[in-house]
Amino acid sequence: SKWEPSTIYNHDGLIKGLQVMNSRGVAGMHYYLGNKGSDKEYKYGLTNVAAFLAQSMKETIKYNACSENNWDLIQGVYAISNACGQLGQSYQDYKCPKAEEHMAFEG
Repeated sequence: SKWEPSTIYNHDGLIKGLQVMNSRGVAGMHYYLGNKGSDKEYKYGLTNVAAFLAQSMKETIKYNACSENNWDLIQGVYAISNACGQLGQSYQDYKCPKAEEHMAFEG
């Protein structure tokens, strides 16, 4: 099957997200992009980005959907904000691709 370009994910959003996560972080966690001046650390940073993109493509980008696979505990619980729904998405409005319509169900 042919993949269509995502209407949700784009290069600008990736760069902005990486900048925030690398510099400020969220909930005490930062995205590691490597240390300046070290070729080895730079390669670690590139590897992190490659792994992130591979996982993102596997779980979300190719489906143009957000992922609810978020394992970040906040005060011992999984926050409802980890669930899907951002960017105006709605599970009940998702449609299966033609080749996967046999997996659709009515709730």
